[in-house]
Amino acid sequence: MSATTYVLRDLSDAVTVATTLTHSWFRGHTRTVNELVPKIFRESFLGTDVVEFRKEYELLKIEEFKRQAPVLSAHPVPSNDRRLEWLILMQHYGMPTRLLDWTENALVALYFAVSGDIDEDGELWAMLPWALNRESIGIWGLPVVQESAATRYLVEQPYWNGESHELAKELDLGNPIRSACGIEPAMMFPRMAVQESTFTIHPSPQDAVSIQTVLGDPKHLVRYVVPAASKHQLKMDLHHLGYCRRRLFPDLDGLSQTLNPGWFEIAYAPPDPPRCGGEA
Repeated sequence: MSATTYVLRDLSDAVTVATTLTHSWFRGHTRTVNELVPKIFRESFLGTDVVEFRKEYELLKIEEFKRQAPVLSAHPVPSNDRRLEWLILMQHYGMPTRLLDWTENALVALYFAVSGDIDEDGELWAMLPWALNRESIGIWGLPVVQESAATRYLVEQPYWNGESHELAKELDLGNPIRSACGIEPAMMFPRMAVQESTFTIHPSPQDAVSIQTVLGDPKHLVRYVVPAASKHQLKMDLHHLGYCRRRLFPDLDGLSQTLNPGWFEIAYAPPDPPRCGGEA
C-alpha cells in the first residue's frame, strides 16, 4: 500500500513540513525506495528464501556480534540480557537489525535524503508514532521501554523457538505484535543525541504488517519526494544552517567530510540582508 505522496522542492517546503508536523518522526532516503523496512528484513538484503528457510539467521548474527564485540569495543558493552541495547549498538555500527532509524528533527532527515545519489530523486517520510503504536500495541503514545511487554516481545522474538502466540502468552500479551512499534530508548551515543534519534522496532516478516498498511491516514504517515534537481541546493542550504556531517556525526570523519563538502566557494560578495518584515 502506497502512502500519500507530495513533492518537497526547497527549504521553505521543509520548514513548513517541520513546523506543521510538530509531533511526527522523520526519515530520509537518498532514493525513492517507497518502503519502511529495517535492513535485515529487506528483499534487497536477504531475500524471501533466506527469510523463510533460515529464520535463525537474525539470531546467529546477533550472537556473533555479541561474542566478538567486547574485545573490540573501546567502551563497556551492555550486559548479556540487555538485548535492546545490543540491537542499538549493532545498528550504530552498521549491522542489519530489526530497528529502523527515525529522527524527531525534519531537517536532520532531509539531510540524509539529499546526502547521496545526487542524480536520483530522494524521499522524506513523516510518521506520527502515537498513531502507529495505537495500531500495533494499543496505546496512543510511546511505551516505557524498560517496562513494555510489547517491546520485550519484539526484542525476544529472534530467540523464541516456537509459535508467535506462545511468546505473546508468555509475556501476558493478548495477541502477537504484528506491526512495528515506535520507541525512544536511552541515548547510548553522542550521535543519537545530535541526530535526535528514535526507532521503530519491527516483528519478523512472517508476522509483519507494513507501516504503510497500518497508517492509511496522511495525518499519520506522509511521504515527500525530493527531486534530484533540488538536492544540491537543499544540501547547501542545510550546510549553511549547520546541518552537516560535522554536526550529525561528531567525530573526525564527520569533520573531514564537512570540510570537503563537494563544492568550492571561489569568492564571496556580501549580499544585502533580507528585509523580512521590514524595517523596525
